[in-house]
Amino acid sequence: MSYDPTLFSVRSVAAERVYPLRSAVLLDGHSESCRFHGDDEASTLHLAVYQNERIVAVSTICREALRGATSDTQWRLRGVAVESEWRGHGLGRLLVNMCLDHVQKEGGQLAWCTARESARTFYESLEFVASAPPFTLPSRGDARFYEMHHVMPGGHGARATL
Repeated sequence: MSYDPTLFSVRSVAAERVYPLRSAVLLDGHSESCRFHGDDEASTLHLAVYQNERIVAVSTICREALRGATSDTQWRLRGVAVESEWRGHGLGRLLVNMCLDHVQKEGGQLAWCTARESARTFYESLEFVASAPPFTLPSRGDARFYEMHHVMPGGHGARATL
């Protein structure tokens, strides 16, 4: 099943509107960890999918260079979260594609994210590529993550901008 615009609406929202779903889906309910670096920057885009007036999916894209890089053309995709009952309906795909459209409009050359192992194939289906072997995060030693890169059309990729 895919996204049905008669059932859902997508809106740009303030950062505070994405925190509850981020916390519930990605952070096991730990609300103190749901604020991310870059959330309050003017160029950051927060999106929410509404079913009626209830938020069922969120994503964020912010200008952030890869570690060791100084480029202002790299953007980080963060906090992509979809309520479990709505997974498989294309909402995550829709949000990521809207975030990538934002990067393209802003002249970005590379979008990247830190993806859980369970989401790796989802990101690969959207033309993200794992850049290195999996790793663990100090705060989440129970899960493996991948740094994933998506070179924008006309972009030069991560290596050219480091």
